[in-house]
Amino acid sequence: MKFRKAAIAMGVVLGVTVPFGAMNLSSRNAEATILVYDQKNVEEAIKEAVQTAKILTEEQKQLALEILNTKSLDPKKLLAILQSQQAAEQSLMSGDIMYPKGTLDKLGKLPSILNRHSTPTTIMENEIGTIEDVFNGDATVVDLYQRTMKNRRALDATYKAAAESAKNIQVADGKLSASVNSAVEAANNAEGQKQVLQAQTAILAANALAAHNGNEALANIMAMEAEEYYVRNYEKAMTEKMEQDSRESMARFCSH
Repeated sequence: MKFRKAAIAMGVVLGVTVPFGAMNLSSRNAEATILVYDQKNVEEAIKEAVQTAKILTEEQKQLALEILNTKSLDPKKLLAILQSQQAAEQSLMSGDIMYPKGTLDKLGKLPSILNRHSTPTTIMENEIGTIEDVFNGDATVVDLYQRTMKNRRALDATYKAAAESAKNIQVADGKLSASVNSAVEAANNAEGQKQVLQAQTAILAANALAAHNGNEALANIMAMEAEEYYVRNYEKAMTEKMEQDSRESMARFCSH
């Protein structure tokens, strides 16, 4: 009986003390594990997380920049710039210089030396004549007045064509100026490299067209002067031929 009571008492003592002991050991092991993690693993983990965040940030910045650089101008704005430049180019394609000779004949007009459907040589030879005709006797003294009047009409057509061309160039340059202003505004408000390049391309195109207009104006002046000299030389040859024919006629008369 006494042994039985002693066994029960020992069991009670063991039941109480063993759990507390286990808890104590567990607490020590847990504490030791946490201390090791804080000193090494946590620091490394935090460092790695920070570095990863920096890398992601740079990648995001680079990606955002690439997206921005590939962004195009507003299609409506870009189309307006291109249409303005096309309209400027079309402004040069008007007036009598654009009509073929058959159409001008029906209108009672002569083609000018600036005519787009002919060449200066063709215009001068067909509408004015050649010195060879004069020297060969094909252009007689009787024809001098009619030839002179026709030459004046040919020059008149050229003067009108040059004036029309100059006006067309003014209109075209005005439209080009408007397109350049729009392109400059687009460049100033550009958000990425592609937008800047598109605006610069539009400006370069406008400059090229403006330079072409300037060259065409100079070419028109040179063509007009060339025709004037051609007419002057032709009429001088006609006059000299007439004087020579008169002298020969007088010599033949005196010889008889």
